[in-house]
Amino acid sequence: MTDLNHFKKLLILLIVLVSIGFYHAQNTGTLAYYLQVSQQNNPNLKDFSNQMKITALDSIKMRRDFGFKVNGIADASYSPQVQDWGYNGNSTINGKNLALLGRVSRDIISKKNYESKLNSFSLGIQQLLNQKNLSALNLKKAITEQYLLTYENQEQKKIDAEIIYIFEQEDLILKKLTQNSVFRQTDYLSFKVNSQQIVLTQKQHLADWQHNFALLQYLSGNDETKPSNLESPTFGLQDTQDFQQSVYAQTLRTDSLKLNNDIQLINYSYQPKIAIFADGGYSSALLQSPYKNFGISAGLSLNIPIYDGHQKELLISQKKIELDTKKNYAAFYEKQYQQQKAQIKQQILQYREMVNLATTQMKFSKTLIEANLKQLPTGDVKMVDFILAITNYTSLKSGLLQYKMQVLRLENQLDNMILP
Repeated sequence: MTDLNHFKKLLILLIVLVSIGFYHAQNTGTLAYYLQVSQQNNPNLKDFSNQMKITALDSIKMRRDFGFKVNGIADASYSPQVQDWGYNGNSTINGKNLALLGRVSRDIISKKNYESKLNSFSLGIQQLLNQKNLSALNLKKAITEQYLLTYENQEQKKIDAEIIYIFEQEDLILKKLTQNSVFRQTDYLSFKVNSQQIVLTQKQHLADWQHNFALLQYLSGNDETKPSNLESPTFGLQDTQDFQQSVYAQTLRTDSLKLNNDIQLINYSYQPKIAIFADGGYSSALLQSPYKNFGISAGLSLNIPIYDGHQKELLISQKKIELDTKKNYAAFYEKQYQQQKAQIKQQILQYREMVNLATTQMKFSKTLIEANLKQLPTGDVKMVDFILAITNYTSLKSGLLQYKMQVLRLENQLDNMILP
């Protein structure tokens, strides 16, 4: 019974693993897959992540700098006098000194100053995160555009295959009809020329698809070399997203906060600086009773800035000018964002109308081809009219594909708004 239960567990595990592998294989032809792979492989995004880790470590280092520091001090010196030439004081210390001390010290700063210094690192990390998000947004848009181009080539190949199938099915019939003098030899040759032209076009589209598929792998950092079927992409359009929620607004807000924090740090840098210290150990001139020269000491240091040529005011003025610049950019970018968003939405509506119109026209064109096919055996349809009907159908179907792809490209722009 135990062996049976063990076998059941192994069977369930095998099914789960196979299902996971099947699921993964089924999803390698999706836009989500390529977006995930590109973000995992992109070195620029990894660089930003590592820079944030380094900045976080700098923050920890700063905390340690304002803690207690312990140093060991060893100093041995001899300063001789020759015929009263030499350092003054040798008569007292005999020109020799030996010090072995341990010193504990700490800089004292206000709580607000300390918090501002820590905040500068937090804002630095946020700035790096904003840059990473903007880089990820550009990468996402670029990968999506390449995916759409490859998908368009793939769908165009299907259109070519459909048209070639129609020509191949009718070729045998028309050849017999031509032999029976229902159609002229020149009419049949015109049919063959158009048929071969479609085959040549298909080969060109195949080459385009292979090239763009390889480029998609290259841009995403994927090592897949065998072309696979791509699924139709869908976009979760963020119609409710406002400019204030965008990465651009977040970047401008963080930069403004960083400048305000810099102003605070400038003000704090001109405050008096206090440090305390204490040491203990051995310090002796080796003159009298050197074995008694063990001791301790403590002290306080104060540094008060008095005059630096009004550099503080100049530094603050520079930061305020940068703040004003950020405000101007924020207003300008928000206006551009809203204008671009409205324009893209209007274009999407226009192309969707063109899709609907082309779909209706294509239905009529396909009906006309089917009617011509029924009349071909009797010779009631001219070969020129039949070829023209197929050509019109091909143009309409290719045009419909282009309209649909344009809608997807515009949705990509709306979903991933990139300001110029």
